[in-house]
Amino acid sequence: MATDTKKIHAVQRTLEIIEAIRDLEPAGVSEIARNVSVSKSTVHTHLVTLADEGYLIREDDEYRLSCKFLSIGSAIQERFSLYRMAKQNVDELAHETGESSNLVVEEDGKGTCLYATNPKDSPDVYMSAGEQNYIHATATGKAILAHMPESEVDAIIDRHGLPKLTEQTVTSREALFSELEEIRDRGLSFDRQETINGLFCIAAPVVVDDRAMGSISVSGPVSRFTTEPRKEQLCEAVEEIANVVELQFVFS
Repeated sequence: MATDTKKIHAVQRTLEIIEAIRDLEPAGVSEIARNVSVSKSTVHTHLVTLADEGYLIREDDEYRLSCKFLSIGSAIQERFSLYRMAKQNVDELAHETGESSNLVVEEDGKGTCLYATNPKDSPDVYMSAGEQNYIHATATGKAILAHMPESEVDAIIDRHGLPKLTEQTVTSREALFSELEEIRDRGLSFDRQETINGLFCIAAPVVVDDRAMGSISVSGPVSRFTTEPRKEQLCEAVEEIANVVELQFVFS
């Protein structure tokens, strides 16, 4: 089936400006224009329109995203029954383990963070809501892939490839499918510095009707995650929380 490749370039430019402000904010017209490689007059027109519609706040000569984006993000989160069911449990996992905890779903062939939380007073931030990652390189992503039909996994690989993010990233189809089989048997998946050097992640899928609705994980430095019995404690905690969420779906 042919794909419609028509694009509205003005809309595309607006989205690029919004993302630039997200990364730079607060930011002025000149800084934004340099970042998106368009004229200052064009950027100014977009900024004025977004501000008039309430999506930007202007302070002196700089702009930042308004809280209107929060209402959009919250509405998206609430649309997912997994978020409604699991949010409190993910918070409990972070509190229990003292590690950053995440709730991830597959969207558009990538692992998308639906919710992320840190234990109180922790400065560590490894993932944020809305962030997307290549699904083959993360523990959360592989936990989901392991419970997908092989044809769907193949389709994701065909679309996004298996890019190498670190020296540890699995980049062959055969190696990935072998690992997915191990994950199904074990019930847990690991990111062994496959997305970021020095970062280790442990994830478990939330499986309902033989399909992973998403996955739950804890993330942290390799030094904290690979010593025994700490690793075993974290594995048990993640698996237990995922099981609790699965039971909530069964009895809801």
